[in-house]
Amino acid sequence: MASGDGIQIPSRLPLLLTHEGVLLPGSTVRFSVDSPRNMQLVSQRLLKGTSLKSTIIGVIPNTRDPEQDTDDLPSLHKIGTAGIAVQVVGSNWPKPHYTLLITGLCRFSVTSLLKERPFVLAEVEQLDKLEQYMTPASEGVTAEDGELGKLSHKFYQAAVQLLGMLDMSLPVVAKFRRLLDSLPRETLPDVVASMIRTSNKEKLQVLDALSLEERFKKALPMLTRQIEGLKLLQKTRKKSPDNEKTVLSVRKGGVFPGQQFNLDEEDEDEDGDDTAALERKLYRAKMPEAALKVCLKELKRLKKMPQSMPEFALTRNYLDLMVELPWSKSTKGKRS
Repeated sequence: MASGDGIQIPSRLPLLLTHEGVLLPGSTVRFSVDSPRNMQLVSQRLLKGTSLKSTIIGVIPNTRDPEQDTDDLPSLHKIGTAGIAVQVVGSNWPKPHYTLLITGLCRFSVTSLLKERPFVLAEVEQLDKLEQYMTPASEGVTAEDGELGKLSHKFYQAAVQLLGMLDMSLPVVAKFRRLLDSLPRETLPDVVASMIRTSNKEKLQVLDALSLEERFKKALPMLTRQIEGLKLLQKTRKKSPDNEKTVLSVRKGGVFPGQQFNLDEEDEDEDGDDTAALERKLYRAKMPEAALKVCLKELKRLKKMPQSMPEFALTRNYLDLMVELPWSKSTKGKRS
């Protein structure tokens, strides 16, 4: 994998087609696999491989693998992420499938398809340098690098600000602190966009941004939005005396993967069913119908997630924010 041009991924990669998530370089994502070609990739490549090279696959986002292996492939998303499959777990319930834990390495583009069955194999071109994840932070982008340096500094400061709003006792928050201190700043847009609450569409925008300057520009608004959301949630909760104990839970739950904490262990939700209580709160919030529809859709997703999934805490934090907003209250302003 090493050459005179640095560390290289294999020039031919089996491709995992997914429409449910986006793997960014430097992130680790769990994928559920049950379609024919993807299942064949796991069984014939990952489970039978005996070398490190055999664990490296290409993840193509925004692309649905056809339900039948006789069906033609759809158009592939132009940019993918090479990743290492660090864990493979099989199950037969509710139907045969595999769950893959994949760590992203770098971006690539597909130059040609070599075969479509039994799984997709492609010739690829590497677009990122793997060395950037092994370079000391002091050797990365600096303030002396013009506009890029300014963007890098602004992004780093925003990340530090977000970190200050969270509880450092949470392992994932402490991990984020270590990443900020150790990784070169050119890796931060990918790492941060993968950790905070963002949509797949937004993650795709970061993935497709091939220039580092564009990557910072795409990821910075996501980071800023998360900070403003936490500020609003803290401000709203502080206004309510009844919620005094939950003010700090913003710092406990945060915007990263992890478990939501209740600071009053004896103050359980009304019937012990957390999601049922949250659903009642959503209806009582008197939010607009369109907002309620979105929240109920997110709640439905939340009910299906194990708490260990990265998006569990992020989705729960979002729904808590929507509940706390003063939808039924209005302010009187002067008319001109």
